[in-house]
Amino acid sequence: MTDKFILWAQALDNTSPDHFELGGKVLGPDDTALRQEAVSLVSSVIKKGARICGKDGVLLTADDRHFVVEVPSVQRDSAGRTAPIICYGDYDVAVGNALGNATAVALGDFARRIGRTLQPEHFELARASFDTLKKKSSMKKLVRTTGIMGLGLVILAVVYWLARKDW
Repeated sequence: MTDKFILWAQALDNTSPDHFELGGKVLGPDDTALRQEAVSLVSSVIKKGARICGKDGVLLTADDRHFVVEVPSVQRDSAGRTAPIICYGDYDVAVGNALGNATAVALGDFARRIGRTLQPEHFELARASFDTLKKKSSMKKLVRTTGIMGLGLVILAVVYWLARKDW
């Protein structure tokens, strides 16, 4: 499942290229087009999406179909700032526990591969944030279904009314 994610972490020295994985493959410094595409996808969700959950530095932002999870690493950049690790992916209205678990595993594996450390409690917060996304997605689905049913009833009533008027 990690082959469906974009993983991104800034270089701690603030001069080296950032670390990227796209679909389970490491993007080298020369993969500028793919790196830019990854940044654009992440930025779009952060800009247009809604903050679903935020606790102890773990942030989940989502739009209608994509999510971005930001988890702070223990290490800080050369300016002393928090250096988050970011995971971007797709979801649908049937968000399940597997997505939260897969995201937490992907973040942990990526952190290890690039020599970073994540706090154990941040794994649980990242995983649990998808429970909130699941609830919000279920509510959206309910509202959408109710709206469609309401519209259907209105159309039925109008058709019935027109039929009774003997057009």
